[in-house]
Amino acid sequence: MNSTRHTTGYKVWNFLFSVLFLAVLAAAIIEMKEIRGGFLVSVSPFDAIMMTFATFRITRLVVYDRITLWFRELFIDSKGAFMTVVADLLQCPWCIGVWSALAVVYSYFIFDWAWSVIFFLALAGAGSLLQVIANGIGWRAEQLKKTTELL
Repeated sequence: MNSTRHTTGYKVWNFLFSVLFLAVLAAAIIEMKEIRGGFLVSVSPFDAIMMTFATFRITRLVVYDRITLWFRELFIDSKGAFMTVVADLLQCPWCIGVWSALAVVYSYFIFDWAWSVIFFLALAGAGSLLQVIANGIGWRAEQLKKTTELL
């Protein structure tokens, strides 16, 4: 257990990251209002589903995928409150999911090119979700097979 998590510095960095998120969220809302000429009121169901899958894919990429393990390992077992907070953030699917959702929604409403990236990530996210479901079914089937063999 990392004793850095019990320090005041760790708590301060957690607080500062929370404040940073709220500031980025507020700035994004203000910029989207300025560019769009008003607050956003609706998104089509199809676009919302695509953004959901894109957010899911980004979250899995950052938190779980082997290809980004090298980046997560830069912060794991590091000394210091800041590095420990970043390591915790990069291992938290809920945390990264919220940051990813902010980036996806902001990009969707601000950049014309973002839809292509969101669509690509959504397809990859849907495929990733299907793979997770298939793995779960396969694992469950193997467990049932082993249980049956014991009878």
